[in-house]
Amino acid sequence: MSGTVTDVRDVLGIDPGALEPRQPPLKKQRTVEKRPDGITRELYALLGENAPPVAVVEHRFKDKPKFLGSVAPWREQTFKNPARKDGLELRHWVRQSSLQEGGGAGGSGGVDGEQDGEVQQALPLDYQFARFNIKINVLEYSDAEYDAVLKDDDWSRQETDYLFNLIRDYDLRWVVIADRYEFEGKDRTMEDLKARYYSVCRNVMEMRTPVTMMSAEEGALYSAMHYNKEQEVERKRIVQMQLYRTPAEVEHEQHLIAELRRIHDSHQQLLEEREELFNRLDYPQSTGSITAYQGSQGLATLAQNILNSDRNKKRKSIVAPSGQPAEKEEPVKAPPAAAVAAASPAISRQGSIAEPARAHGHQRTESTASASAPTPLKDKNKSNIKQLSKAEETQYNLSHHEKLQPGVFFRTMKMNLPKANSFINKSPAIMAELNIPQILSMPTSKTCAKYEVLAKEIAALMDIRKQLEKVEQETKIFKAQEAMGADRSKRSASVLSDVSRSSKRPKKEK
Repeated sequence: MSGTVTDVRDVLGIDPGALEPRQPPLKKQRTVEKRPDGITRELYALLGENAPPVAVVEHRFKDKPKFLGSVAPWREQTFKNPARKDGLELRHWVRQSSLQEGGGAGGSGGVDGEQDGEVQQALPLDYQFARFNIKINVLEYSDAEYDAVLKDDDWSRQETDYLFNLIRDYDLRWVVIADRYEFEGKDRTMEDLKARYYSVCRNVMEMRTPVTMMSAEEGALYSAMHYNKEQEVERKRIVQMQLYRTPAEVEHEQHLIAELRRIHDSHQQLLEEREELFNRLDYPQSTGSITAYQGSQGLATLAQNILNSDRNKKRKSIVAPSGQPAEKEEPVKAPPAAAVAAASPAISRQGSIAEPARAHGHQRTESTASASAPTPLKDKNKSNIKQLSKAEETQYNLSHHEKLQPGVFFRTMKMNLPKANSFINKSPAIMAELNIPQILSMPTSKTCAKYEVLAKEIAALMDIRKQLEKVEQETKIFKAQEAMGADRSKRSASVLSDVSRSSKRPKKEK
């Protein structure tokens, strides 16, 4: 068989060493699970590879604890507390191993346990919690320092010493100090004690080292010693008021906080709307080119884009597209909604709000005819309308104006300003001198009216100034002519006088 395979490989031109022999597949290793306790070997063999349906747990008693070593002996040991100054010795039980590790026995390693314990009882140990006995450094002043900067009419030297002794005893715990403070019937509050202590410390520090010569740490400590008694009293009073508030007062305060938050939010919204309005009133800063919209086709494209943007914003178009004339209305049929809206936008808005659209054409015709022709009932209602006075119109901000043209426009575009070139050229300088902007920030009706009056007065002033300059120029010319005439008359008079003199002279004899 092997020879046949070799012949076939020779015929096909296959290298005998190119094909490696296949490796036999790996056999699956069988994992041998440990037989759980509490089940026999025969029963576990019957289960096979399947897990047992019920967990078999054998209940046993707890094993005995296994100690690593022998029990360490305890000894009763005396100790002293360094925080006490009376030398009192107390006793407590201490593990022998800890005594050996501490080295307090002072014995050699060859001494047995009993001898070591006796030695430990002979030498008392230090109290292990003595390291927590930390005393603060309280300022100490001399008699000269007290006489120089610490004298006070309200505080005597004995009371000041008593205060500082309490501070040393109770480590600046002011609640305990204020509770223990009793000096000759003096009634001192905690704020009084703090103010006296910090004032003494500041004065002594400033006397020993001037403020300008203090280091950074001393300067920080000197600044921290400043105590404002009035502010602390006011703070505690406010805290006490907050603590003893009634539920009604708490509810009222929450209501005020909510109202304040609402006012703040509305104020922020008002500021945002005002900023947006200012941006709209400002003239647009064009950055692109307008060559594409100079022709009629470009203008038609621009109008179509504006109408498409209005449709996307769900706004009703008021102006028809450019280049498409409005169709004439038939006398029988009702006019289209767009034409009615273009003719009278106020009526279309009122109709869209007051009543729904009619479904049939004759009903729309009747509503249009009734709106155009006043009925006696409407006249009666008009007669019953109360006429407001000028003061009431001003109070309710009512105004009567002509019919507005359709489309969007600014109120400043409708102002009646002088058209003279002199006003257009010279008005910006006059407005700048009066600190009045050329573009109104808030163009209300009253503001625009006053702006028109101001513009007319400026134009009249400019005309008067022009006439005045003209009159002054003519006056100068007349004065110059008069001066020239006077000079001529003087010259003519001098010439005549010379002639008369020459005629009066006697002729010389030949």
